[in-house]
Amino acid sequence: MKLAIVMPPCHSMPQVTGGRVARQTELLIKDNERSSNPDEITVFSRYDERSQALASEYKHTKFVYLNVDRSEPLSNRIKSAIMGKISSAAPMRYDYLNKLKTALKRKEFDEILLEDCFEFTAPIAKLTNKQLLLHAHYPFNASRDFKYIKRAFFVSDRLRESMVTAGFPAERADTLYSAVDTDLFDADNYRDIREEKRAKYGLCDDDLLAVYVGRLIPEKGVVELIKAMAQSTYAESKLKLLIVGAAEYGEEIRDEYREQLEAEAPDDRIIFVGGVKPTSTARFLARADFAVVPSICDEPCGLSALEAMACGLPLIISASRGIAEYAVGDSDNDHCTVVKRGLGYVNSLAKAVDKTAARLHNDPEWRKSAATSQRERAVRFDSCGYYDRFKNIINDEGK
Repeated sequence: MKLAIVMPPCHSMPQVTGGRVARQTELLIKDNERSSNPDEITVFSRYDERSQALASEYKHTKFVYLNVDRSEPLSNRIKSAIMGKISSAAPMRYDYLNKLKTALKRKEFDEILLEDCFEFTAPIAKLTNKQLLLHAHYPFNASRDFKYIKRAFFVSDRLRESMVTAGFPAERADTLYSAVDTDLFDADNYRDIREEKRAKYGLCDDDLLAVYVGRLIPEKGVVELIKAMAQSTYAESKLKLLIVGAAEYGEEIRDEYREQLEAEAPDDRIIFVGGVKPTSTARFLARADFAVVPSICDEPCGLSALEAMACGLPLIISASRGIAEYAVGDSDNDHCTVVKRGLGYVNSLAKAVDKTAARLHNDPEWRKSAATSQRERAVRFDSCGYYDRFKNIINDEGK
């Protein structure tokens, strides 16, 4: 199969920095590279010289770079706004789309996969005269364009069900769970540096370190987590929170929200690391004793929770269906505490932090069982076999 993968305008591949879409795409193409019978893949993405330098590492994946500025020309922004008013179309980067269409004209593919950029569905389908595949990480609209989608892969049952309710044909909707590189996210790989790095934060063996990994934006619930840490009454050991992330992927931006986080942070208990490369995230998770995913929005996926589980960490998560689908599933998980959102959320989050800290401090067996069971759950989503799962759905074997 000759497969084209179209990335959203904000992403470049191979990834240097990026969120779930770029990270999952890279796991997909890497798994194909490992195959005994790999497909030929062409990835279309925004140009980044750092990404281009990594392209030669792939034998069965070609990268076509669309050189566009970070800021779209004003004329295109006006055009996008006008089209949105008259046709309910999603905002579109026309400079990226035009270069994409030019690049696609020169090639023939068996399948074209859109990585979350649903807004390009109609123009690309009309250009290529074929229905497309869509890997949906977030909800999308404009139901009149559903006809151009041959099959959509949703990152959770929750997202798939919500889109079917919104009118997407159920017979063309499948769940393709996100994957995690369990070899990379294995705490045993970092045992030698764990104590050294924890000492850097002023922590001894009996002290506890919580970790948050993700973007520093309001919907992620980071300020609520910091307030919960300030309310925490746990006093049997030092308890600190490591915050790994920035407002934008790979860019250390100081905005009003970051200033609010620092203003709310209790003295000497919150450690801001800033943005790190995706491949470095595991190092910070391995230093921690438990992870918190406090999102106040209804996230469709739980990638940060999945990576923490791969490192064997107990979890505290908000009651977001997508996150819980990965971290809890259909059965109880004694090593994951789910906190209801809404009124009293900060207070409930603080109680969950205290409860988890107490169990880790007082019950060594619970800590050991968490390391084992969380890791075992994460292995179910291992990136080895990710591309095969994708192809099985295309071939109707996954239904």
